[in-house]
Amino acid sequence: MGTTRISLLLALGAGFLSAAPEASTALAPPAAPSQAEATVTVTAEAVPVPVARTPNPVRVLDKAAIDASGAHTLGELLGGLFPGQILNAGGVGTASSLFLGGSRNQDVIVTLDGIRLSDSAGVGGVNVATLGLAGIDRVEVQLGPCSSTFGSDAMGGVVALSSAYGAKAGVSGEAKAALGTLGVRAGALTSAYGWGTGWVRASLQASRQDQATPTDNPFRADGVFVAAGQQVGEDTLLGASYRDSYSATPIPWVDPSGSPRVYDPARQDADRNQQIIGTLRSALSPSWMLDLSLGQALERRQEPNAGGPGYQPYDSRRDQAVGHLAWTPSAGAGLSLGVDAYKEFADVPDWVAGQDYGDGHHLGTYLEGNWEPRAWMRLNGSVREQWDQERFVFAPGYAPVPDTRTRKTTWKLGVNVLLGGGLRAYASGGSGFSVPVLYSVLYNAMNGGGSLQNEQSTFYRVGASWERGPWSARLEASRTDFSNLVYFDLDSYLYANGSQLRTQGVEGTLAYRTARWGAEGFWRNQEAREMDVPVAQQLTAAAVLRRPFNTLGAKAWEVLGAWRLDATWTWTGPRYEDYGGYPAVIAASRTHFDNLSLGASWAYSAALSFSLKGEHLLQPRLTVADWLNHATDGQNDAYQVFGFPAQPPTWTVEARYRF
Repeated sequence: MGTTRISLLLALGAGFLSAAPEASTALAPPAAPSQAEATVTVTAEAVPVPVARTPNPVRVLDKAAIDASGAHTLGELLGGLFPGQILNAGGVGTASSLFLGGSRNQDVIVTLDGIRLSDSAGVGGVNVATLGLAGIDRVEVQLGPCSSTFGSDAMGGVVALSSAYGAKAGVSGEAKAALGTLGVRAGALTSAYGWGTGWVRASLQASRQDQATPTDNPFRADGVFVAAGQQVGEDTLLGASYRDSYSATPIPWVDPSGSPRVYDPARQDADRNQQIIGTLRSALSPSWMLDLSLGQALERRQEPNAGGPGYQPYDSRRDQAVGHLAWTPSAGAGLSLGVDAYKEFADVPDWVAGQDYGDGHHLGTYLEGNWEPRAWMRLNGSVREQWDQERFVFAPGYAPVPDTRTRKTTWKLGVNVLLGGGLRAYASGGSGFSVPVLYSVLYNAMNGGGSLQNEQSTFYRVGASWERGPWSARLEASRTDFSNLVYFDLDSYLYANGSQLRTQGVEGTLAYRTARWGAEGFWRNQEAREMDVPVAQQLTAAAVLRRPFNTLGAKAWEVLGAWRLDATWTWTGPRYEDYGGYPAVIAASRTHFDNLSLGASWAYSAALSFSLKGEHLLQPRLTVADWLNHATDGQNDAYQVFGFPAQPPTWTVEARYRF
């Protein structure tokens, strides 16, 4: 991983980035990624760079954008940023899958201050609906394969979260509370204390909301975040943070294949995520920067048994150490060397007795360079070598399974060109890979299946953007070919390699923004094909379901004195869906999915503000009887994923006080 992805405390000062070797050794104290401007990316390259100068497509949400969204979880936040590419199973808190660029959920990794949060005991990826935003001040999403810097599992992109760090002198913070329909109750408190060379911060967050249909318990979530930092000398900074988030989600819908639907209002699952991270960052000289970080990420899921009462525990743990050395001799050139080592553990329920156990060991090193041969051109390239090993320890009675060992090289090249008149063009291409998800390897080992090989991909992306005055536009095209993908073979009931997947898409945006009002719209066309089946079946294979072919939307806002008005509408078009049964019944969904949200905010003073927000305003309220008798099957405004009712309309009032 790059420095900026693993470091909690990142130097972002333009003076440092442009310092020549002969510059003064007096450096400003390193700042945090969350303190970067929205026009600067701290994840797309190993050193901070303006978004308009990197060839790697990246979307940035700073603290102001996160607050304006009104989102309480990462799933809600990303759903507004990437409509049609973030799919919620249905109802508040239910699983959200990241299909960035049409890729699979397990192809997108989520990091917190550089530490991976993916679930080793699951089928890949992370459920962003369970991740609260307590203590999060910045979110960057890098689109497309990122294996040359992030390693395995990043063939679809990276969602990088940055914690809130630093504090102004003295005590500061904010408190907010919200009430709404559908039993919405939410509150958060953030406080910080800063002194000349250090700071401490703490955040608390809690929320609840009724599920889409009546249940015995509402959705509940809470989170806590604490962090501290201390400058040592003139050019070294130490930091540490701890974060804990918990959620319990009612899932009353049971739709067994070949059997009548069952509604159980007591059925629910629970998820707890914890991370502890420490970092040392030191400016060795005006042109050399060193980062060292240690972190641990824990997740424990409690899932209800499909065939009866009780719950099954799934435990995941990842211990990670990362180091990075960056050399920036001038503003137009730089070289970075990184080392990334992590060990992941997975405990899953044993189908026979006791607990089965597996772990993976991963070591990667990468080299990244950037060069600006002309003021209007920036070149960026990276190469990574990674070694992976997986091993298993079984309950008595299981035959030993050999360890798996692999080695993989990935690369990426990109160019960004400023054409004048506010116009720029950019392109990138390279390779990616993924080590098979630990759970799938463990499942095969427990059930007599064969070994699984690494998944691979190649990609290219091209794009152009334009800005002039209040106007801006962007057009991007991408294509990724995945090979040797792991899939679940329903004939053998085991995991196997073999699927070949192609995803491609084109997306365009047009916006007009001023200080008083603005409007923007987007349109995306995409497809995912499974290439190793007959042409007539390529769009309906299980590996490519739930990717809409077209998505579009628009939003507008206006500032009237102390008031701000917002409106957002998105349209997610038809797609192919699995309608249950065995074998699966796959057909085109009959209608699109509309979504509308409206908001108004009023700043009573610089410290106190109020807001009103309506969400999911075009979704119908579904009754249990409607669900049981299949009254709305296939109607996307009632479902995003077949069998799970969409969340109905909610209205929320929030008050916020800053001190």
